[in-house]
Amino acid sequence: MSELTIGTLTLQIAGSVAGGVVGGFAGFVASMVQERAIRREKRRGIASALIGEIGALSQLFRGEYVSQLTEISNRIDAVIANDHFVRGEQEYMPIFRSLGSEIGHLPAPLPHDLVMWYTALTVGLERAHTLHDLTLRNDANDAAYIAKLAQDQIDDLSNLGRRSQDLITRLAAL
Repeated sequence: MSELTIGTLTLQIAGSVAGGVVGGFAGFVASMVQERAIRREKRRGIASALIGEIGALSQLFRGEYVSQLTEISNRIDAVIANDHFVRGEQEYMPIFRSLGSEIGHLPAPLPHDLVMWYTALTVGLERAHTLHDLTLRNDANDAAYIAKLAQDQIDDLSNLGRRSQDLITRLAAL
């Protein structure tokens, strides 16, 4: 074989190797771009669902329920037994429960903050259940305790409402 043939063969092999490296790298980059787009869409879907649920829950608690609590906390002299808008007995967070394992796809510290918000909501729901049961008992001896619980609930729901606005803003930015 001549030097020209060996040189041409070497160039062909080098060209093939270089083409394989460039093609492999291009495929890798394309795959990474596609995976990043998929992750971004997944985060946006999770965020959108949580925005809807957090917004709805905040609206629910800021509305009629807080006015009921205010009425209860202002009437220490008599326990009011009436229908309660929030009893704490229903499933109030189905989206979070169904997406719970997926929130890890959100950037830190959002997963932590979401878990803290929903934990605070759970405490509020437990307190709502207790308030509902106590007012149904309609025992005048419970009036001061009910008023205190109602005021604690109002304070905690106000804090939860402020935190929900921050979470919604941060989720919407994804």
